[in-house]
Amino acid sequence: MDLIYIDPPFDSKADYIKKVKINGQKVEGVEQSVIEEMQYTDMWEKDEYLQFMYERLLIMRELLADTGSIFLHCDWHKNAHLRLILDEIFGEENLRNEIVWHYHDKFATGGKSLDKNHDTIYHYSKSADFTGNEVRIQKEETTKRALRKKVDGKTVNLLDEDGNKIYAEYSDKVIDDVWDIGRTISKNEYVDYPTQKKEELLERVIRYGSNEGDLVLDCFVGSGTTCAVAQKLNRRWLGCDINKGSIISTTERLNRTIKEQMKENLFGKDFKGFTAFKVYNVNHYDVFNNDLQARQLLIETYRIDELSRGDFDGTLGQDYVKIISPNRVLSKMDIAEIIDAIKKNKDLFTVKTASKQKENTFENKVVVICSGAELDVRDFAKKENKTGVEIEIRDIQTDKKELDFKKPTEASISYITKGKTLSVEVKDYYSPLLMKRLELENDGRLSMKERVNIFDYRQAIEHIVIDVNYGEGQKKADTSFNAEAFLHKEKKGELVETAYSHTYERGGTYTVAVKIVDVLGEEYFETHEITVK
Repeated sequence: MDLIYIDPPFDSKADYIKKVKINGQKVEGVEQSVIEEMQYTDMWEKDEYLQFMYERLLIMRELLADTGSIFLHCDWHKNAHLRLILDEIFGEENLRNEIVWHYHDKFATGGKSLDKNHDTIYHYSKSADFTGNEVRIQKEETTKRALRKKVDGKTVNLLDEDGNKIYAEYSDKVIDDVWDIGRTISKNEYVDYPTQKKEELLERVIRYGSNEGDLVLDCFVGSGTTCAVAQKLNRRWLGCDINKGSIISTTERLNRTIKEQMKENLFGKDFKGFTAFKVYNVNHYDVFNNDLQARQLLIETYRIDELSRGDFDGTLGQDYVKIISPNRVLSKMDIAEIIDAIKKNKDLFTVKTASKQKENTFENKVVVICSGAELDVRDFAKKENKTGVEIEIRDIQTDKKELDFKKPTEASISYITKGKTLSVEVKDYYSPLLMKRLELENDGRLSMKERVNIFDYRQAIEHIVIDVNYGEGQKKADTSFNAEAFLHKEKKGELVETAYSHTYERGGTYTVAVKIVDVLGEEYFETHEITVK
């Protein structure tokens, strides 16, 4: 990588939520309500955050080219700690700048403390040989400055024939380490994603730290600003994120960016960036696309009273609850950690039977909610748990309590051929997860007009991607998706176009692949073999 820019979690002690709108026009005179979709939580215990960052920064250093640079975006919450980690990994001598991004347009909060109106961007290089281009910006006012030159090691003013100083007018200047850029995002950039950054900020980073054709990485890609700006600046790019909402926002944004470049005929012989892109799931074995979303669904389904702090996730009556990520099985290590948590929090539990000879027994227990478990977990818990507090394991794979939302998405798609022309149309789409979310959302809404409803299956669809020659020239094990069509909403409130036609240049048998992504990021994928003459 020639340049890495990351805007990771700041340990801000906040949850970041995206308001997901069900597509379609107004119903009964009231605009459709939204579902609040958790994108990520920025709450960390003690040193977890620093360990999280340390491990990833080690990998990023290995990924950097010898002439590469990393720009780490942070704020007052953890910038001092991150500076020390960066010093250790990249070396104090490789700190090039501590850039201050000052935003003048943040709403004033008042109070005794001064308003916090800046972020920090640390620039470290991998070596002394790094890219650092001159970037000039417009001045608010044109200024005059006397021209100077070196004479015998001294700086002197340039004079005209009459002995007067020679002045030059300057309407721009070279950037320094304080960047005064507002936070307000223009309408054409806005993608309705929490923590979205302005393109002007990333443009400055990428122009300064890389050259055309260089490879730029953002592994906390968020709203896709880094990739979109790199694409516009003739750079190659790679974006990663664990959050499905981020991938949807980034994919649609890049698709719009490339379409605009094609309209303006910018893909000439000197263009060194990408003219198309692919989306990959790397080691994606998850049952749920959004771990936070799954956790919240379990809390709501089991009616758990959530706890924001401590070793347990919530309470169920008098019992305490620990939720294991639904994307992995319960392990013996998990049980060992739960036993330690019980010992640490003995004062939370009510004594049922007191004993001097052995451990007390307690009225309340710990309920562990998981999705699958190692074969010997229950036996391990029975033998190792000497706390007197019962550990009850509930496996959602066998517990049928309203867990229909785990079922896969379904779709009905028609494929019609006439001559060399193929017509594909999505006829129906159903997501059990989305319907469960709507049910839970509507439970808290008293007015029928406030409720979120789906009257047309297209309201649930975010976009449809079609590959009309899936797997062409590829090994079966390495088959990737090459989108011929990307069907999405052109304007807010519109429904996705669900039909697409393609005419092949020659007859033959082709494999057509269709991927549907809904408003929650759930996916449906199928392939279908067709023959055209």
